[in-house]
Amino acid sequence: MGIKSTITLAILVLLASSSAFIVDQREQTLILQFGNPKGVVTQPGLHFKLPWQTVTVFDKRLLESDASPNEVITKDKKSILVDNYTRWRIVDPLVVYQVARTQQGVASRMQDVVRGKVREVLGQHTLHEIVSGGKEERLRKELMLSIRERANKDVKDLGIEIADVRIKRADLPAENSDAVFSRMKAERQRIAREYRSEGEEAAREIRAEAEKTTKVLIAEAYRKSEIIRGKADAEVAAIFASVHQKDPEFYAFVRSLQAYRTAVKEDTRLVISPDSEFFRFFEHASGK
Repeated sequence: MGIKSTITLAILVLLASSSAFIVDQREQTLILQFGNPKGVVTQPGLHFKLPWQTVTVFDKRLLESDASPNEVITKDKKSILVDNYTRWRIVDPLVVYQVARTQQGVASRMQDVVRGKVREVLGQHTLHEIVSGGKEERLRKELMLSIRERANKDVKDLGIEIADVRIKRADLPAENSDAVFSRMKAERQRIAREYRSEGEEAAREIRAEAEKTTKVLIAEAYRKSEIIRGKADAEVAAIFASVHQKDPEFYAFVRSLQAYRTAVKEDTRLVISPDSEFFRFFEHASGK
């Protein structure tokens, strides 16, 4: 093989190597000629271009962009820092190149749009609604869908599509946290005082009911004891009456002994005449 043939072959190999390119299944490419777009290749495999043309590669997969915290003013004039991320994909590499040149450039513009929609949508709701999720906890999901739909309308001209927007966290600024925590603490203390007050009220009612029940029981017991005592006294009186009828002298003697027991205690001094009727049984057994 001559020198000319070798040179020709080398030139052909060089031209072929500079003309062929491979598109990965995870990528899509834009063919440029002196900076001007000439075509888009999305099918994976081996492709060819003119030697003086260049290839710019764009990702075909679902991408994720994590934005910096975004300050949002809620409907009730509260300031919160919202940290969100966005999942998106490139649907038209030609438009992306025309408006932002690079994938990083279009991602930055897309994040600005999403940040604006986050402020717009969340600003229509109160802090409590955003944090709690609203009734049945559906609000947060509805907010994310609304942000995605509104943002998608504004990024169509960027050649991309937003698949999802999610909020990772929503925090109060540091200067507001102490005030909020103080209000929360005061609210918990108020609730605790209410519980204690309700407990004390219930305790007073229980004690009053217990005292009432005790008095009723004592009164009932006293009534029954008086009835029993009355019956006993009646039986004693009946016994005494029976004794009196059978032996009046013995009855008088027993009653006098009971009187002595009641009237004369230990260390008792009586000034009384010896012939007093009260001590007649001390003089004679018959009391005469």
